Amino acid sequence: MNKTPLLSVPPNLHELHICELLGNNANQNSRYSHIVKQYIAEVLQSSDDKIAATNTQPHLVTLGQLGFGDGHEIILLLAALQEANLQNPLIQQQTRIHISVFEQGPVNRKQLQHRWQQQGLLDSDHHLFDFTQALLNGDIAAIEGCQRLSLLQNQLIIDLYQGSPLAQAKTIATPNKQRITHWFALPHTNQEAHSDQYFHQRSVWEYGRLSVDNATFLAASTNDENIAPTIKKQLAFCGFSSSTSSKSTDDIAIAERNALRQQLQQQFAYNPLPPLHSNNNSPIAIIGGGIASASLALSLAERGKDVIIYCKDDTLGQGASGNKQGAIYPLLTPENGSLSQFFQQAFLYSRRRIQALVDDGYDIGHEWCGVLHTGFDQRSQTRLDKIIDAQAWPSEIAFAVSPHQATQLANVDIDKPGFYYPLGGWACPFEFAQASIAKAQTLTKVRIVYNSDISSLESHSSGWQLFSAEDNTPIATHEQVVIASGAQLTQYKQTKNLQITGFRGQVSHVPPQGELAQLNTVICANGYLTPQHNQLHCVGASYVKDPQHLDFCPIEQHENSLKMQQSFPNSNWPNDIDVSNNDARVGVRMVSRDHFPVMGCAPDVEALFTRYAVQQQSKDKPSLWQHYWQTTPAPIYDGLYVLGGLGSRGLSSGPLVAECLAANLCGELSPLSLELQALLNPNRMWMRKLLKGKALM
Repeated sequence: MNKTPLLSVPPNLHELHICELLGNNANQNSRYSHIVKQYIAEVLQSSDDKIAATNTQPHLVTLGQLGFGDGHEIILLLAALQEANLQNPLIQQQTRIHISVFEQGPVNRKQLQHRWQQQGLLDSDHHLFDFTQALLNGDIAAIEGCQRLSLLQNQLIIDLYQGSPLAQAKTIATPNKQRITHWFALPHTNQEAHSDQYFHQRSVWEYGRLSVDNATFLAASTNDENIAPTIKKQLAFCGFSSSTSSKSTDDIAIAERNALRQQLQQQFAYNPLPPLHSNNNSPIAIIGGGIASASLALSLAERGKDVIIYCKDDTLGQGASGNKQGAIYPLLTPENGSLSQFFQQAFLYSRRRIQALVDDGYDIGHEWCGVLHTGFDQRSQTRLDKIIDAQAWPSEIAFAVSPHQATQLANVDIDKPGFYYPLGGWACPFEFAQASIAKAQTLTKVRIVYNSDISSLESHSSGWQLFSAEDNTPIATHEQVVIASGAQLTQYKQTKNLQITGFRGQVSHVPPQGELAQLNTVICANGYLTPQHNQLHCVGASYVKDPQHLDFCPIEQHENSLKMQQSFPNSNWPNDIDVSNNDARVGVRMVSRDHFPVMGCAPDVEALFTRYAVQQQSKDKPSLWQHYWQTTPAPIYDGLYVLGGLGSRGLSSGPLVAECLAANLCGELSPLSLELQALLNPNRMWMRKLLKGKALM
């Protein structure tokens, strides 16, 4: 398929504006300005890659970019996209851009702010101020892995990958539907000092794997000599054409890309991802009314998908998501392994999600007041010290503080050192859930069926039949169903064997008084304590496995009152924590042994064990069966998915895993690597044993 030739750039992106952004010397930057202008024009105006917009689904353009630099090119793309959409009054037909950016070096908000202040981009009267501010408010952090930013009412989605481009690209799932159509490489990426990092042959092949067959690749420079001939040959060898040409596609390169796709699929075959379903216009059913359900509904609505939510209560957020305040901060580990990296990505995404809704006018109680983490005994302090000392943590993620610094941050006496999460804070979970649904309802048809307790699900020729708990009669049939029902996640025969456990948590509500009323930050030690909101602090929480009831417990109330006293025995302010009014709330958190949430296709555990029984009775070598499990998709229930197991950190993890599931269901690029998605797999505990050739029992 031939590329549409470049057309004229939108009038708001004239050459002068681009030169102003790229540097003070317009003559020096004139060539690069022209390249950027051409690239943006092609992105916005080429038509043959488009998927025709419908009345419900906006058009999505998927791009790739090597290098982030100062973010200038992203800012220009933001400006151009908004201008194009302003010219189209029909919001349903607006263009969205999804761009994956790979940057070897670390980037964070502080660096960008410093550069842009020097360049005048943060002056309120600058013509690009709104766009620079939108990108700045994304609070980019210098962490490895994908950071997903949604800007300008989700018109521009940025997946920023920091670290080795090859390491980041090679475990990105090949999207079923929305593959990259255009690539743009910033000048610093193709200079000799960096070309091996960005243009290693394996890296370029991975870029091709993520792209459509006729994707274009423009490696920009300020002068043509800066682009090494080997890079040009590499791009051509891997099947890319320049953005100004219309070369025919290379059959050999396409075959190689397909081979890479099959190879990666085989590597993670044991963890099947949701396939695209035939009826894309059919609404997706979600069982549940908490953070997981609401976050998924919003992520699906942003992609033009209709949703029906079945909530067993008469309003949203009545389960574990009903607490008045919940802490938001990352879970870090000394080794900074997969769990730690996941929670950094998830925490940042959740923060952006909440702030975007607030900026959009939705009422969500919250405060980005930071979170102070201290030990409460020798063991916990030793553990915290290991976390602090083991890594050079980015300061925007966490940094060590002395007792004096901790006291200043908290505004109450803290007599021990700690770890401070500056971007953390607290938010009201049920208001977050309500705002997410309200926003989703402005985008697509999102219907909530309250007082609808689903007792069971049965496979049907046209999908999944849902039965009412009231009289056990079928109430609806859906092609795709997501079980996101929190504490009820394991109540169905299809999910009863999931290896997650319910833990009762009682949170006590205490009035602000004395020194306690001065608290300025969330404290996590033996339990947690929040600053006051609506004349109440939250302190807790209890942690009781397999609870027998959810009634108020005086013992747990008393234990909550002692948590801060035990953590800070030499301070007076914990004595101001008064729980005598017996004001509390009880919920159940579903927790997995490895503390990852569960997300993905619902596993057919019965079929899994049936296959395992055959394995045990066979005389085959164990290595043959190990190979079988490594290369064969684990059995699943088609069209049935699980989203839950958020544990005590649902506010931090729920929005990102919901976004990942929505992306998978819609055939788009996921914000989580295949490795992380495998770690979220609902049947991962069994698969880990089988993949290693170990017995299940």
